[in-house]
Amino acid sequence: MKHNPLHQWQKEHSKRVKDFHKNHALTIEIGENGNGLLARWERFLYNKGKALFKAVK
Repeated sequence: MKHNPLHQWQKEHSKRVKDFHKNHALTIEIGENGNGLLARWERFLYNKGKALFKAVK
């Protein structure tokens, strides 16, 4: 099977997505992602997952 290299716009998009997720994780850690129900659940799950990951490691 032949593998075609990614187009430039795909590489740029992947970089933007990576940067967004990195910044979003930082805002969740700091607690600046908002006070709504979804934001609170997001913080709760992020912190529980992080604690679980550390416990397994």
